[in-house]
Amino acid sequence: MTGNEMRSNSTNTDEEKGSIDLDNYRKLVKQFCDLRRYQTALFWAEKVACLSENDPKDVYSKAHCMFLLKEYHRAAYTLRMHKLEKTHIPSYNLLLESLYEAKEYNEAIAVINSVDVEFLASSLINQPLESLDGGGVESQIMFGGEVCGKNEILASISLLKGKIYEAMDNRGLAMDCYVQALYKSVYCYEALEALVQHEMLMAWERKELMQQLPLEQQSSYVDAKLITKLYETKLKKYYETIGPASNSEQTPIGNLGNLKTIKELNEKIENTRASEANIHKNVMPKFITPSSSHIMSPAHKVLEDFKVPSFSLHVSLTRASSHSNELQRSHFETSGRNRDKDACDSNTCLPISVCLTRVHKSTDVMAAQAEKLFYDCEYKKGFKILNDLLKVDPYHNAALTVQIGCLVEFGDYNKLFYVAHKLVDRYPEKAISWYAVGCYYDLIGKSDPARRYLSKATALDRLYGPAWLAYGHSFAKENEHDQAMAAYFKAAQLMRGCHLPLLYIGVECGLTKNLELAEKFFYQAMSIAPIDVFVLHELGVIKYEYEYYESAEEVFRTTVDIVTNRAKQNQEEISARWEPLFNNLGHCCRKNKKYKEALKYHQFALLLKPQSSQTFTAIGFVHALMGNLEEAISFFHKSLALNRDCIVTSTILKTCIEDFMDEESIIDEIYGKSNLTSSSTWGNNAPFKVPKIATIEEETSPSPVKFSNMKLKFDDEDDISKNTTNIDTNSVMDISMDV
Repeated sequence: MTGNEMRSNSTNTDEEKGSIDLDNYRKLVKQFCDLRRYQTALFWAEKVACLSENDPKDVYSKAHCMFLLKEYHRAAYTLRMHKLEKTHIPSYNLLLESLYEAKEYNEAIAVINSVDVEFLASSLINQPLESLDGGGVESQIMFGGEVCGKNEILASISLLKGKIYEAMDNRGLAMDCYVQALYKSVYCYEALEALVQHEMLMAWERKELMQQLPLEQQSSYVDAKLITKLYETKLKKYYETIGPASNSEQTPIGNLGNLKTIKELNEKIENTRASEANIHKNVMPKFITPSSSHIMSPAHKVLEDFKVPSFSLHVSLTRASSHSNELQRSHFETSGRNRDKDACDSNTCLPISVCLTRVHKSTDVMAAQAEKLFYDCEYKKGFKILNDLLKVDPYHNAALTVQIGCLVEFGDYNKLFYVAHKLVDRYPEKAISWYAVGCYYDLIGKSDPARRYLSKATALDRLYGPAWLAYGHSFAKENEHDQAMAAYFKAAQLMRGCHLPLLYIGVECGLTKNLELAEKFFYQAMSIAPIDVFVLHELGVIKYEYEYYESAEEVFRTTVDIVTNRAKQNQEEISARWEPLFNNLGHCCRKNKKYKEALKYHQFALLLKPQSSQTFTAIGFVHALMGNLEEAISFFHKSLALNRDCIVTSTILKTCIEDFMDEESIIDEIYGKSNLTSSSTWGNNAPFKVPKIATIEEETSPSPVKFSNMKLKFDDEDDISKNTTNIDTNSVMDISMDV
């Protein structure tokens, strides 16, 4: 044997004696994933899986790299080929997420039905955490212990199930899965976000959920306080606090002090309604639309769904508690989770008081505060918070949604154009971008392109409720009630815990003269938002249409109290948007023979909106009823100067002039005669007669978040003039409001 052959054999022998440490390559895969070099990570992950003969954690790591490369079908096929979804719970989690991202919802449902995840979960109790993911070490460091890591994985699986069921329009099961995910891990914020962002929970359900979460079992006392503070900002849209209510605070408005509670208001409404029902029993049939007992309309179906919901929070919490009994342990019993004060590193621990103060600067907390202010109609304060937030994070999704609403409220179409243009340039695949574009076109009065872009927004995200509401507003502006209600019905299905769809459906029902159904929707909206001033105002309009004037006055007075109280608290002037509210209260006072109070409220409305012909007509009408014909004629002339085509004002003015000329003092002044008498003088108790205008119509408005209230009518206090054949019955007082 030659020397070269001997050296070659020696080299081969040395190579065969060497070894490859697969853990080093697994760490290398993790490093490349952290550096977002997913293709390189996949290359080495595939080699590691090949060398380890398809070890489950290596196959999982390879499929995870495919998922990061957005090769969802490929990742799902890899996991299913090795049948890891039935034996390896992280692979089951990854398979569900891959099928969800690939929009293969039916296949995902089939996987959910074929694998008993609870059986897999029971095997986790004695299973080391390293088998739960590709590396395991990072999860242990992040979550601090074995049991906590397992709970996070189970919470992730429940969250994915909820997303899949929601994509299949099974919102009842979706809500149940989200609640279970949050119960299994109180740190699973995505589950809470899904429940809140899509308005799945009612206001009282949000309070109960927060009170039932196992915070003490899964976190320390101080951590529980921080979590409660963070989650409270997301959940208290309609409540000041999510803590247990005291005996003195049975309703969310207990802190308003001098204002009447909704309970007292409802009692007064019922008492007056009982007495007024006998008086107006002959008037009611002409207002109420006959309903069929055999066919359920879409509106009745929506109300029925609220009465018999497909989701029960109590049942869901009970099920989640029973499933978690074996998996959840005390925070301090779990190894590695001890966070006592003595064991806390001084470099990483902060006092809870400092944390609760600093957390107010969080963008999520600021966005939640701005949203609550928006729902309370405090747009300026909310917009100020949004400006500070968007300087830090200019593309915060929740903040941008509220910002678009504020810009529409302010009518700032230039700023809205800039926001919409910026979003479309950077995020053309997001629904909020096209929602902003649709709102802009609706604001400038171009309904066709507005509907086209809003429709695109709903196509990109079928669960985006604000786009459905704006889509309905675009039809409501043009009195297309059927199309508007169809959009509002869809929004009501998606936004179960929000009062706005119910409010808008009620408005449309009122405009179509279905007052009974409108009242039901308003009461349903009040059960969610008891002190929403727009709901109260619309309820007052319905009472007025029913001719329950005392009840209507009580509702309007309560609404005025809330509006004025908020303005005083914020040290702001009352907004001009409340001009219809004060005019409507004046109409009710006029109906109840309280003429001086009626004048006071009409004059206040005139201060809010000085150039309002309707308000001038209302003031003139009250003066005429009080016998002040000269003042009445003056105000009617001011009204006609602003709107010369108003037939109502012209007719009433003509009647006033005739009665004014018949007065003995006027005749004597003009003709110098004192022996003429008139049988129709105001002093002889002859009633002032005006035609009754009973038509209700809606005013078009340029705002996509605008709805038109039902219009209050002018009619005689005692009689109806017989000479009304030439009256234009389409002329009404315009009582429209912005939201």
